[in-house]
Amino acid sequence: MAGECVPEGPDLKEMGEEALWELINDNRHRISLGVRPCMLIPYLRQARVLTEMDEDEILSCHNLTNRSMRTSFMLDLLRTQGRNGAIALLESLMIHYPTLYTQVTGQRPSTEPSKFSGLIKYSELTEYLVRAVTGMQKELQEARHEASHLSMRCASFESEIGQMMEQEEKTRCFQADYEHMQRQLTTAHQEIAKLKDEKCDLYGRYTAAIEEKSAVNIHCRDLNLQIYQLQTELLKAQKETDFQRRHSLRCASPVETQQLREEVSLLRCKLLVAEKFTPACEDILAQDLAEAMDGRMELVKQLRCYQEDNQCLVREKEELLDEKECLNLQVQHLTLDCDMYKQRGTVIQGQLRELQAERDQAYLSRDEAQARIAQSLAEKDALRSQLVELQERLFTVQARRDCEVKQAPRLHSPSGNSTDGLSKTSAPPFLMRSRPQAIRITDRTLTISFQAEALLSQLMVVGGNKTGVFVHQVMEGTTAHTVGISPGAQIVEVKYEQKQRALRMVLQDSTLEEALWALDQVRGFCHLSLRPSQDAYENLLQQLQNGEVSSGDSFYIRVNMSLPGSTSGALAVSCNEILHVTNTRPTSTKGSWQCCHVHLCQLLDLQSGTVPNYYRAQRLLIRAIEDMCFQTNTQKGERMVTQDKQKAVRIVSSGRQGRNPLWLSVEDHKNEGTEADDVSVPRGCVTLMPYTLVTPHYPPICRPILLLPSILGRILDKKLASWQGFQLCEPEVLSCSEHAAKLQRSEVLEECEQGGNLCFTLQSVEKVMKTGTHCVLPLGLDCVRRLHRAEIFPIIIFIAQSACSARKLRSKLHRHRRSEEQLLACSRSEEPLLDKLPCLYRSVAPDTWCDSGSLLTNLRTIIWEEQKKIVWVEPDLW
Repeated sequence: MAGECVPEGPDLKEMGEEALWELINDNRHRISLGVRPCMLIPYLRQARVLTEMDEDEILSCHNLTNRSMRTSFMLDLLRTQGRNGAIALLESLMIHYPTLYTQVTGQRPSTEPSKFSGLIKYSELTEYLVRAVTGMQKELQEARHEASHLSMRCASFESEIGQMMEQEEKTRCFQADYEHMQRQLTTAHQEIAKLKDEKCDLYGRYTAAIEEKSAVNIHCRDLNLQIYQLQTELLKAQKETDFQRRHSLRCASPVETQQLREEVSLLRCKLLVAEKFTPACEDILAQDLAEAMDGRMELVKQLRCYQEDNQCLVREKEELLDEKECLNLQVQHLTLDCDMYKQRGTVIQGQLRELQAERDQAYLSRDEAQARIAQSLAEKDALRSQLVELQERLFTVQARRDCEVKQAPRLHSPSGNSTDGLSKTSAPPFLMRSRPQAIRITDRTLTISFQAEALLSQLMVVGGNKTGVFVHQVMEGTTAHTVGISPGAQIVEVKYEQKQRALRMVLQDSTLEEALWALDQVRGFCHLSLRPSQDAYENLLQQLQNGEVSSGDSFYIRVNMSLPGSTSGALAVSCNEILHVTNTRPTSTKGSWQCCHVHLCQLLDLQSGTVPNYYRAQRLLIRAIEDMCFQTNTQKGERMVTQDKQKAVRIVSSGRQGRNPLWLSVEDHKNEGTEADDVSVPRGCVTLMPYTLVTPHYPPICRPILLLPSILGRILDKKLASWQGFQLCEPEVLSCSEHAAKLQRSEVLEECEQGGNLCFTLQSVEKVMKTGTHCVLPLGLDCVRRLHRAEIFPIIIFIAQSACSARKLRSKLHRHRRSEEQLLACSRSEEPLLDKLPCLYRSVAPDTWCDSGSLLTNLRTIIWEEQKKIVWVEPDLW
């Protein structure tokens, strides 16, 4: 059924060479990805469209690193064979890749002899088809066998991986149990430490109580000792009293007896006082004794509690020791299991190392095979070089013989004969290749290494960034002519060494001025990469001869300063104007660019002329800024009046210091050998840019509208949105996750509240634009770059303000709680920021409207005009 649905394409035998190759080139990408050159080369060799040397170069060139590059290179070689190469390629696709053949030609593949072109004889074609079918059957059997073998190995590896994963899961479980037990053991140790601390505190308190008890006992002993001493003194006093009484009764007179009695009564009173304590002392002693007894009882109770706690701690200690022994046994079991799994892991790693060793051995074998192939190729190259020398000698001998036979009187030396003979008898094309000096790259680029002193004096170039830079003329007798550089080759890249630094300059997309400066820097040994592109070179020469173009340069710039015109051809340019540069090195004027004004709505060139090149314009810009800074007060007032009509300078700086920001491929290095008056030679590049590169963009039907100053814009937004064809952009309420995601993707244009989730987003602007209406943006200047990143280019309109125009809006400002001073301050602060935008804006003069109604009418007219224009956007200069 699939074959019946294939549409019949044109007959390949009736198609011409260009049609066939156009058909192949349309499907070049598909052929490069789906074809293996080794499958098609045998048929192409038998059809005699490829030689053995071409086969070696396709299959063995080290620069062709993958299959697609080899296939593309094979197609380039077949292109040189013309129609036969195309027919042979399609027939080989019909044999080996029938599906791809159907996709390319639109015809059903067939092995009938009538479907072939006749490049191969019928017998040879039949033999080739039989061999091809047999080879394909063998390859299919080998592929099936290899697939079954690989599937078996994959199944075994998957089973081993499953077992290892199960063992790893068990190991993880054991590890988790071990960690849990370890944590429990750590907790038990911490509790034991706490109990030990409490026990130490109890022992301390018990020791303090014992010390207090001993102090009370000592106090009691002191009191008993004092009582004993008082009793002893009392006994002594009684004995003395008895003795004196007996003595007084015997010998004393009545008077003395009376005195003695009185003394005795006094002594008795004193004795009674001494025998009896005072109530205060008795109370103190009783209280001390009671306190000592109470303290003793408390200490006894505490001692009993401490003994009970100690017994509990001893029992808990025994239990923890038992648990510790159990945990130690479990740890030993887990350690044994871990050792066992480690041994298994070691065995598996050993097997992996063996597999890696086998793989490395296979890599070494492959490298050795490649080295042998490279050696054989080198030997072939040496044999080819010998063949070239022998052919040259043969041609020289034949030329000499021809000259001797003719005996022409004009010939005076055998060297002249040899030269004429060589010019008449041309060698085969493959013998004329300079193989030791040229290296073939993927895109048919030749890299030639030679000693080039003053390379620019040896050759002339034409072209530019649009067409490429081509070699136009090579001086005879120079090194460039000797190594084989010929006109028509495109210069892709140049590498050289300067001041012991290796420099690389890519000239594939460079301007003519940039390329000439780069080639002029070469002073010594260099590597020049050339690409054969004769068709593009001839087209460029034809256009130059017809006057269609003046060079191969073509790019657009935005002028950041006003330049006066002149009768000598200089173009009058105003600030913020777009120019189309068509020639960066015109022959008539030095240090200038040939350029044209550009139509506002179409990419059409208008009036042409010259402007100063980048470095001359940079000096003029610096001079203009100096004049503006050092002018007098009267001149400042006059300049302010003129600036209201036309802006003189736009100051733009770039972070790309050290080179020309307009140059894309050449690094800025100071050339010490150039003269000071050569304005075309690049010197140091400062950040001030007189020109900036711009690219055209074609906006959709309705572009968003941004009105400035922002205070006046918020007043006019709702009125403008009430008109037909305009709609005000509404904020969206986002959740926290949506707000974070959109903020990360730079889809949030502005937040209504600081830290809130009410925001203006890109989706809300795109939603309004899809309805075919202008989206009025109630936002500030910060949203412009975010919109540009989303390929949305708003119309920016700045309404210039003065004291008179602010008074016209007084009532509306007061209604929105704004003042005239705030409007003027906002206008002065936002006007300098407009020059930093990467796009153009439209300014409305304050004397072009009288009230809000006429202002809205003017705005609507400006919006229709700006909608038709091309949007010019600058790249990021930082």
